[in-house]
Amino acid sequence: MIHSSVVRSGPGIRAGLAGPPQSRNDPYFCMVISKPSLTPSERRLLQVLAAWPEDRLPPTLRELAEALGWRTAAAVREYLDRLAVKGLVARQPGRARSVRVAAKGWSLAQGALLGPPPGEEPESGIMRMLGGLAQGVPVGKGAFLWHQGDPADRLVQVEHGLLRAFRTFEDGRSATLLRFGPGDILGFAPFFEGAGYPASVEAVEASRVRVVHRRDLETALREPRMAMALLELLARRLRTAFDTIEQLSIRSAVNRVAAALEPLVPGGPYPIVTIPGTGRAFAEGMGLTPAAFSRALAALVRRAVLHRLGPRRFQVLHLEALRRLASGRETYGS
Repeated sequence: MIHSSVVRSGPGIRAGLAGPPQSRNDPYFCMVISKPSLTPSERRLLQVLAAWPEDRLPPTLRELAEALGWRTAAAVREYLDRLAVKGLVARQPGRARSVRVAAKGWSLAQGALLGPPPGEEPESGIMRMLGGLAQGVPVGKGAFLWHQGDPADRLVQVEHGLLRAFRTFEDGRSATLLRFGPGDILGFAPFFEGAGYPASVEAVEASRVRVVHRRDLETALREPRMAMALLELLARRLRTAFDTIEQLSIRSAVNRVAAALEPLVPGGPYPIVTIPGTGRAFAEGMGLTPAAFSRALAALVRRAVLHRLGPRRFQVLHLEALRRLASGRETYGS
């Protein structure tokens, strides 16, 4: 259904699948006064069209049916007609492989007007709503996405790899504030205060990210559902910061390391833990120097809490003891 009126001139609606014209003199002029709503099938078809590779010819009805998993091309034709009436797609009558997404359709296909489905994680909803605005960029190990104080000009999502955000102090020391893995989003918080980035971000390992530039994000933020999704993510990030502060309030390095390792422990007897990224980055995330981190691990090995399997791999021999140390119920030396 369409929550607006549609004004149309020229040939019949089913024949006139031309997209939004350049002027009102166009014989297929179609104006949608307000946002159209989409059924799930219409939404899927529009998204398939928007994602169709640019280096291929526009799809046929049969190819669209196969991409959607539909049995017949007749259903595709029907839904194309519906999208055309809403001004979202266009094609030239009587010409094969001419279907394309119209200007108004792109805004919907890219998610600027579509809210997240129920239960969707904020990160997934944000990137779905931003859709085609995001550009994939490789980032080499040790490369910086930005430095502390740089103007905030992009939102980034990690496709694969690992990033860390850290701050450098006047005495040369640095502290890792957050680590970002696949699916995580970063870089948007300074937009709300108009300030520069509060921390530097570098790739701990070779990574790939999706980048949305500031001007596109500012346009997308006019949609309330996008703004709410970012605020929800910001609230979660604040909660993580509180957890980090609580962890740093534990004075013993051994307790800090236990608290950092405990969430990484998989299920099963004598589980194996692998420290993500580099030991230096992991240590800085706890406010420890690499040397202090190494001594704390050695202490856990001496106490038979852990057994060292390799440089960053440990087998947990006494899970309950690790949990007591992590919670602060037991301190090192007690």
